[in-house]
Amino acid sequence: MDASFTYDLPQRTVLAGSSTGSPADSPTMRLDTQGAASPYNFVGALQVSSGTQIYYGSASAISPHWVLTAAHNVDYDDDGAADAGLSVQFKLPDYGSFTATSTVVHPDFSGFGNPTVNDDLALLYFASPLPETLILPRLGILGIGDTATMVGFGRSGYGDLGYTTAATTTQRRVGQNVIDTFRADDEGSGRSELFEYDFDDVSTVGLMDGSLGNDLESLIGPGDSGGPLLALHDGSYEIVGINTYLMGSSGTFGTIGGGILTKPYEDWISGVTGLAFIPEAHFSPAIFLAAFACIVWRRFTLFSR
Repeated sequence: MDASFTYDLPQRTVLAGSSTGSPADSPTMRLDTQGAASPYNFVGALQVSSGTQIYYGSASAISPHWVLTAAHNVDYDDDGAADAGLSVQFKLPDYGSFTATSTVVHPDFSGFGNPTVNDDLALLYFASPLPETLILPRLGILGIGDTATMVGFGRSGYGDLGYTTAATTTQRRVGQNVIDTFRADDEGSGRSELFEYDFDDVSTVGLMDGSLGNDLESLIGPGDSGGPLLALHDGSYEIVGINTYLMGSSGTFGTIGGGILTKPYEDWISGVTGLAFIPEAHFSPAIFLAAFACIVWRRFTLFSR
């Protein structure tokens, strides 16, 4: 972890592009209004009550009884454990509200930014099954340079103005970004655990590492924490990450967002939930070229004298 980075704690967004950019964009235009018919119908809002305090986040159903989210959505004193006495409601547009029975926080999570932002995952258990018609996504693999989709119920606004709306439990928004970098396991295993991307200004459209476009490029914010980062594979969305943090609090162009890669935590998720994630091969041009080069080298060494 680069100690020079500062990670701002979300209030626990999917932003629009420039208010004057083209094509036109706004927080309203980023809304997913399809409800139960949405391809994102498994993404819900979290309303977490602690005494008289209410906090908001996002989460994803991964089975009829289990929901995946960020650990800091249930750990407000940042001690690495779910706070006692919380009431956690999972709210799904068109479906209603569902109460979590129990919570399991990843054992390596030590609190948000205490001292790192790694391992920020939690699983919520629901004794009563969630709706049968929910799409239940599998976990997937994310690569640097991939275009990914973020979904959440957090604050929104404009890239040139910052946040202009509040987090809600009813308004699900969708945006995209290109993954720029990974960051390593804070326990020193060498594996990647975090993903990051930057919120590019519309003026960079067409440039290398530039914006996807004023109506596509986006950033998370307060209330989006715990929501999924998705990649489309064979016509279905896979959860490749969980959105958890920002570097900066303004919500304007240039801000960096990031979160937790899900694939490295697949064994933990399976162990807690009993779900079996069947490995699936994803085509990688880099791997293909390496394999092709190996074949060519073998043919050359076998047949040249």
